[in-house]
Amino acid sequence: MHKLVSVQDLSFAYPDQTAKVLDHINLTINLGDFLLIAGNTGSGKTTLLNHFKKELTPLGNRQGHITIDGTPIDDLSKLQSAQTVGYVAQDPQVQPVMSKVIDELAFPLENIGCPSDEIERRITELSNFLGLDQSLNREINQLSGGQLQLVNLASVLILRPKLILLDEPTSQLDPLIAQNFLNVLSRVQRELGITIVLTEHRLSTISGLANRMILLQHQT
Repeated sequence: MHKLVSVQDLSFAYPDQTAKVLDHINLTINLGDFLLIAGNTGSGKTTLLNHFKKELTPLGNRQGHITIDGTPIDDLSKLQSAQTVGYVAQDPQVQPVMSKVIDELAFPLENIGCPSDEIERRITELSNFLGLDQSLNREINQLSGGQLQLVNLASVLILRPKLILLDEPTSQLDPLIAQNFLNVLSRVQRELGITIVLTEHRLSTISGLANRMILLQHQT
């Protein structure tokens, strides 16, 4: 198994707080894993997840080491980080930056200097895979929460990352739409070989799809 993420003796406390949110975490995530990070509110799920994305690393007192695909996370360039680790937020409304679906998918590729024919090809392939081909010309503000979260996922997938992080991505969706979204994630992991790391507190909705789970407990 190819080791994608290595966490060695990670401890973390937020500024001006003595209590550690994370205490001596050791974890290996392999390429192709579907990992569920579970735990009650305040257990450190989001804090741990954010440590896997350089741009989201929280400020505070951190000890330990994290490598992504063999590179220390602090040494990743912005381009490496964007093309290796994708992130989907909890609130579907906060992620989009463009007004139309097709522009939202093109935007990340334009940022890394992709030629226009490659942008068009990737959008066509991915929209067909995710069933978004009929929505490409729709306005972002016309989408339902479930559709919007699918577009958010697509805007991350378009860069073909090795790892996608999701912070309780279904918490604002109704149960049926949430399950459909999780099924899409499972298909992404199985058919595209992309590693999924997801936080969730409702284990029943996701435990059957994940091949691994870690449970965090609130530090006292």
